[in-house]
Amino acid sequence: MSVQILNSPRARGLMVLTAHPEGCRVLAERQIARAKAAFTKPLAAAEGKTALILGSTTFGYGSSTAIALKEAGFSKIIGLGYETPPTFRKEKVAMAPAGWYLTAALHNAYPGQRTYFADGFADETRDRVIADLKEAGDGIDLLLYSVAAPRRTHLGETWSSALKVIGEPLDVVGLDYSSGEHKEVSLEPASELEIEQTRRVMGGDDLDLWANALLYAGLANPGFKVASLSYIGPEFEPLRRIYWDGALGGAKKHIDETTRSLNARLDSGLGGAAFTSMNPAVVTGASVAIPAMLKYIADYLGVVDNGVGVYDDPLEVGINFARALYGDGEPWRNMLDDEGRLRLDAKELDPELQTAIGALWGDAKPGAVPERTARGLELFKKEFMQLFGWQVDGVDYDVPVDFSPALGEDQGVVHLIAE
Repeated sequence: MSVQILNSPRARGLMVLTAHPEGCRVLAERQIARAKAAFTKPLAAAEGKTALILGSTTFGYGSSTAIALKEAGFSKIIGLGYETPPTFRKEKVAMAPAGWYLTAALHNAYPGQRTYFADGFADETRDRVIADLKEAGDGIDLLLYSVAAPRRTHLGETWSSALKVIGEPLDVVGLDYSSGEHKEVSLEPASELEIEQTRRVMGGDDLDLWANALLYAGLANPGFKVASLSYIGPEFEPLRRIYWDGALGGAKKHIDETTRSLNARLDSGLGGAAFTSMNPAVVTGASVAIPAMLKYIADYLGVVDNGVGVYDDPLEVGINFARALYGDGEPWRNMLDDEGRLRLDAKELDPELQTAIGALWGDAKPGAVPERTARGLELFKKEFMQLFGWQVDGVDYDVPVDFSPALGEDQGVVHLIAE
């Protein structure tokens, strides 16, 4: 056991450099308790099923959906994420990322689960997972894709994603995390190469490789479903230009095309289905990397705190996903839009809520922010820090913690990242 007192985080803007093991454990256990309360008895259609979740190891959509599915009745969750252990250089310790401690907590709560710490884009990773599934005799009922990455390497070529607009440059008033003030942000348009590279990283190519690998290996059970967790957001400018109509949105549209193609094959072959799940905006490490998304979510939280609309955190979204797919009568079939996408974002897109958020955007000028935006940023910061185990109510940050819990084959974790 390696113990140390960690009473304050090291951070650089939106980059939190240290995670708190006990805070991560407590937060994970509270999410499990909430999911247990949501599913007082298993959903009959979920019982005994197995999910493969790509992007399961950080606090966000992937891990929350894993918890919800387990409490809904799934017998096994096989997860994958890119996590590295704590490192020791002379007398200094570099903490493991939050996903390391989250995974430790989930494996303690759910013995018999399996998680791969690996590069999910690598052919070697996919081959190893497929081989292990065959050896264990584990068929897959649900492939869940929840991957956000800055770059991808495939067949010796590396591509990088770009958070840029398409067409004309865009000037927008965003929100500065440190000062709490409005700040003008200028976004340059992506080149054709950047658009294509973003599609290569965040589009549907990798999802298609994983789905086909399971199908060709005979590991897709009857009724096999493929779901890619995505986001479309509101229609008002400038957020639509930044996200859905930007380079990243082009990649998301490619995932839509991929799931529609897979759906046609699965529906006729296995009685299965494939779709993107359009989830609502939530506080995650990935969402805040998108220009102006911080302001949007802060305004969203501030408006809800003022009594208008509803905000679902990632766990609530995961619970809604499990109920949609495996509730009585297959509710998901009546929740598809005209493009065949599962819509879990109805609460976010409520007209009254969007009107209130839009008013805050329309009045935004560089400098001081209105009270609702300030309150929303306060709520955002707390939830954001909790993603790394900080500001978790009830945790004593002056007590020494074990920062290097056992997390190997005996705990169901396979390490495939080269040191």
